[in-house]
Amino acid sequence: MYKFLFSILTLCAFTLPALSQSTTSPSGPNAALPVEATADDLQVNTEENSAVFSGNAKVVQGVLDLQADQITVLFEEGVQNIKLVKAVGKVRFTNGTETAEAQNAQFDVISQIITFTGNVILRQTQTVLTGNKLTYNITTSRSKMSGDVKTIFVPK
Repeated sequence: MYKFLFSILTLCAFTLPALSQSTTSPSGPNAALPVEATADDLQVNTEENSAVFSGNAKVVQGVLDLQADQITVLFEEGVQNIKLVKAVGKVRFTNGTETAEAQNAQFDVISQIITFTGNVILRQTQTVLTGNKLTYNITTSRSKMSGDVKTIFVPK
């Protein structure tokens, strides 16, 4: 059990920096900082290779902050191969300068793509974007907002 929880925290250390546009690799400025994961409950299912943080789930590392009603970590054949992180319900991710909010988010570790769905709001310095789906590719730094897109830009 301890090894499994340590692996979950290792996941957080390597996926949270990846979720940020300004910190796209585990060697970024937040990588050496401690990771704090909190929730009302934690359920580990070794048969399904999953761990579910539920009730006020929150993972913080430096300025990176992921919050949701529930955060699920899915593994391949063992705790070292993380394949997917899912956040459900009142998802909020911030990197200190940008904030994304949605009903759901999914980070595919293999493809390095984060997808936010359901009433997506992306707040940047002077821009607010809304839509049904936001996809961000960490490797290429390309993003796409789709479905009922609206942009509000406040000029300086």
